[in-house]
Amino acid sequence: MAKSLLKIPGSGHFFSDGKRPDPKSISPKLKLFSYDETHKVDPITFEVVAHKLWQINDEQGQALKKISGSPVATDANDFNVVLCDELGDIINIGPYYLPHASNVDFMVKWTVVHRSDNPGINPDDMFLCNDPWVGALHPQDVAVLSPIFVGDELFAWTGSTIHEVDLGGVNVGSWCVDADNHFSEGMAYPPIKIVEAGNIRKDVEEVYLRRSRAPALVGLDLRAHIASNNVAKQRVLELIERYGAKTINVVMKKQMDYAEQRFRDRLREIPDGTWRCETYQEVAKSGDRGVYKTALAVTKKDDTLEFDFSGSDPNVGMINCTRAGAVGGSTVAILPLLCFDIPWALGGIHRALKFKTPVGTIINAEFPHGVSMGSIAGTWSATNAANNCVSRMLASAPDLQDRLLAGCVGSWTTVITSGLDNNKLPFVTMIMDCMAGGWGARTFADGVDTAGLMAAITGQCPNVETNEGFYPILYLYRRETKDSGGPGEFRGGMGATSCWIPHDTDGRSIELVVATFGQAFPTAFGVDGGYPANSSMFKMVRNSDVEKWFARGEIPTDLSSLNGEIEYLPVKCETLENPQDVFEHTWSGGGGYGDPLDRDPAKVLVDILNDAVSGKIAETVYGVVLREGSVDVAATEQKREQIRSERIGSNQVKSRAKNVTDRGARQISRHLVLNKENDVACSGCGRVHGSAAKNYKLSLVRKDNHIQQANPLLVDPKLFIDPEMQFRQYFCPSCATQVETEVILASSEPVWDKQLSVK
Repeated sequence: MAKSLLKIPGSGHFFSDGKRPDPKSISPKLKLFSYDETHKVDPITFEVVAHKLWQINDEQGQALKKISGSPVATDANDFNVVLCDELGDIINIGPYYLPHASNVDFMVKWTVVHRSDNPGINPDDMFLCNDPWVGALHPQDVAVLSPIFVGDELFAWTGSTIHEVDLGGVNVGSWCVDADNHFSEGMAYPPIKIVEAGNIRKDVEEVYLRRSRAPALVGLDLRAHIASNNVAKQRVLELIERYGAKTINVVMKKQMDYAEQRFRDRLREIPDGTWRCETYQEVAKSGDRGVYKTALAVTKKDDTLEFDFSGSDPNVGMINCTRAGAVGGSTVAILPLLCFDIPWALGGIHRALKFKTPVGTIINAEFPHGVSMGSIAGTWSATNAANNCVSRMLASAPDLQDRLLAGCVGSWTTVITSGLDNNKLPFVTMIMDCMAGGWGARTFADGVDTAGLMAAITGQCPNVETNEGFYPILYLYRRETKDSGGPGEFRGGMGATSCWIPHDTDGRSIELVVATFGQAFPTAFGVDGGYPANSSMFKMVRNSDVEKWFARGEIPTDLSSLNGEIEYLPVKCETLENPQDVFEHTWSGGGGYGDPLDRDPAKVLVDILNDAVSGKIAETVYGVVLREGSVDVAATEQKREQIRSERIGSNQVKSRAKNVTDRGARQISRHLVLNKENDVACSGCGRVHGSAAKNYKLSLVRKDNHIQQANPLLVDPKLFIDPEMQFRQYFCPSCATQVETEVILASSEPVWDKQLSVK
């Protein structure tokens, strides 16, 4: 892209940093409801009103689902709904796709400042927005924002956001894998007044729908937005009529204050320190073969938490997100891991958070760089990084360590299919099977198999029959994937695989746009010595003999059983699936926790019987030897000692003692402590690794492996990328415990991922 494209006159105007607006920046035409902090609300009324606001938020989400005709919203729950105060701070969010809700405040705050004068914000207006520089994750995520007035004063906002199946651009589904910049992607709309005085503006709606390949479905979603906002608005006004505007306003403000205080109290339970990571995406657009880094340092000091993305690679291709995506992606880790028992009133929680998102990087793109994959590329990589750092941070807090979660579903496998159905009518849809991803392991239990998405806690995997009923595809199988969960003392949850062919298309092909990252290497990390999960993967068997199988009354259960040419599809591409072609896509499971050699052999046996782990991994990674369907205890002990000796190149492996952490040491992680002398030591054998002022990994035994050693399902990454990736293992030089693992560029130095502040 020419450098001159990066400085479009006036483009900086369309940018929101998510900060609460200064009332002085708002037109005097817009009157704001004033907070009366002297107004008293008794505790019972406070609880009743607070719960009623949660219920209103829930009813708004249910209304949207009932009206939307898109499986993206009705089946997969890829949407969200929010309630905000008059300046856009979030009071309640729905339990749907979390980054959506986290970014509506960006849009509301921008709208309050930039639309209060012209065209004005009035009762019964609504604004549509999908501009990533204002707050959307990418252009396909459309929000409709509705002000709520009490008299002539702006009292609150409600809003909803849905991922739309197509809003234009050079590729079907608006995942523009061929885009050189944002001008080749779906149209981005800064907040525009789509509803005025209670009526849809037809001129604006027609401009909005004109770019879509599925205007009827997108138009129906627009009405779902409007209806759900109307439901929330009506319920809030009814609540005001019953309790009074001042009471509702005080409850809103106090709810945020309460969430802030609880969150700050939670942070004080955690030792001060800094936790770092590098996560990666590959292939910035079709034809690219590069690897791109998201760098994050999370620093906790007293009752504040800073997310610093400095060091991330420059914006490139169509994989970037904006600041809204970086903040929203980080929120995915913050809410379930740190706020599991705190109201998700983000307006209060955000007061204890700081974000550094350098402009011009893949997590804060400069206009007009591509952002059409932002939600499941830049934003998703921010989630992976935040989950990585926050989980390692929790490992240092004995009372909170059971809340950590190894990497979950390290990437989303976008599959857009389009064409003509069996009635010769055009269709476009996104296959949402990847909602059944595996969750990471914990300190006390395995990850949950095909549990869902960390970013969408109520997300759902559509039924096979639903997809087959609406679209011209026929599934051959959809199943959990053996060896997809990362090995560890506790295993990561399994991901899954689905496979289908075109069906009842009268010989016509269907078009596929596929896009992911984490296909050349894993992106769902392990914690404290756990292995990462598998990678995502797209495959196609061209000119298969699947019809011969059907003629015999059989259904193939694996691609390897078919005759035909197996093609590993590029990480991002547009292709045709012909009637005899068989398409398969695999998504990742969760990372493991702890050294796999510490896993109970009986659990490994159960995994084998449940087809979750292969015999090869059981022996080579877990060190478990089976004889006639049961664990050979003596052979297993011998095998594990052999593996430990090979790890450090010595037969003098020191035994591990218990309760090292009870002797005045501070816990850093499962295998590390900070002793009284402020040295980092092994929690098992007590070996001192060195001063807390340097990277502990430099004192460990390091083993650099080919990336395929990370998981048996990986294929040669040279199919997709040019840079070399490594799977690194770090062992205690004395007891041979696997302290940590890394999926990392071969050219990168070891990441100093855990650094407690010295007292």
